[in-house]
Amino acid sequence: MARIDPVKRENLGARQQKLYDDIMRSRPRGNLGGPFSVWIHTPEIAEPADGLANCFRVNPKLDRRLVELIVLLMCRDGTVKYAWSVHEPLARQAGLTAETIDAIRARKRPDLQRDDERVIYDLVSELLKTKTVSTATFERAKSVLGRDGVIEAVSCAGFYGMIGFVLNTFEVPPQPGGEVLT
Repeated sequence: MARIDPVKRENLGARQQKLYDDIMRSRPRGNLGGPFSVWIHTPEIAEPADGLANCFRVNPKLDRRLVELIVLLMCRDGTVKYAWSVHEPLARQAGLTAETIDAIRARKRPDLQRDDERVIYDLVSELLKTKTVSTATFERAKSVLGRDGVIEAVSCAGFYGMIGFVLNTFEVPPQPGGEVLT
């Protein structure tokens, strides 16, 4: 059970209602969920977080498939059930294979056929393990993704790490009918 009550627009202040409307316009769901169901109570966090989320959702420099790979790796590392339930189907739609998704779910290295996916997997895995990346990993990532791609990949991983902390702390449950992560 979530540690925060479901958000009801009518119970929010004017600034929060405007933010609620802005968020819901770009995320067509029945209600405000996920980390924004927590952040809406602190607009000073919710507003910039929404802008950052939209960097990865609306117009990423990286291919959507790579963004979703990063998100799944971060969800799996933190056992972030809500985000996995939302992003697992998005990852499939973006072109990640069922085998790749299943391997990540099982905490195994996927047999990645594409170099850009291997680079993302190695970059994020090394970040999670060591909290930095070696020169070799950095240079390989830069050669495949470009400087801006590396910036976006590392920033996306960090953002979804933060999201995972929020979702897990407030025990936001997964989406109904979504893939269950244990």
